Amino acid sequence: MLLPLVAVATLAGAAWGLLVPGLVDRYAVEWPDGTPQPPWRTACPRCDTARPPWWRAPGRCTGCGDRPWPGRLLTVPLSAAACGLVAYAIGPDPVLPAFLLLAGLAVPLALVDLRVLRLPDPLVGTALAGGVALLLTAAAVERSVTLLIRPGVATVVCGVVYLTVALLPRSQLGFGDVKLGTVLGLYLGWLGWPAVVAGGLLAPLVNLPLVIGLLIVRRAGRRTLVPYGPAMLAAALLAVVLTAPR
Repeated sequence: MLLPLVAVATLAGAAWGLLVPGLVDRYAVEWPDGTPQPPWRTACPRCDTARPPWWRAPGRCTGCGDRPWPGRLLTVPLSAAACGLVAYAIGPDPVLPAFLLLAGLAVPLALVDLRVLRLPDPLVGTALAGGVALLLTAAAVERSVTLLIRPGVATVVCGVVYLTVALLPRSQLGFGDVKLGTVLGLYLGWLGWPAVVAGGLLAPLVNLPLVIGLLIVRRAGRRTLVPYGPAMLAAALLAVVLTAPR
């Protein structure tokens, strides 16, 4: 039962990966200081040719031939691997759809953050709203409302912890990271406090190679802001794999 489930989840993740480039292209927009929110991209940044809807993942621009980054050669295997690993960790459980949603959104969120140091509210909000709805459904299937208590408490605890860290002097965390950390607490809280702690402690370790790499290629200095969202998301998925009961 597990292997066919993992295979189906992997194929679904690969299919989702075909659409991710369009989603990243839409939301990977520079956000100038002092503006409430940038207009999400609907045209080519080079020649202003109109982009198709994001679900028709863009290839080369019809106007100038520019190919947005990332391409499907990156997003398809990333999405397939994320969904396959989550399906292997969770197994045939009513909560699996919630964690597949998290895995699917983790890829565009991480790639957008890598490009423009932003975690778009529409994607984070979808992870939150979808997670709440799917966890409620899982609790209903399990006929246990008490299953929702720990995720709710973990959401608040993670939000408070990340906000506190973000407000510290010289903190590298942004409020997008705070919002993402709050949402991750919802998911990891379902699995238990070991998962919540693991997700929080693993993130700095996962982020270290990224920081070292940016320093080596001189794309970052000692005071340069670096994206923390990819590490948080990778650590959360790793925590799922390590702590989910099988």
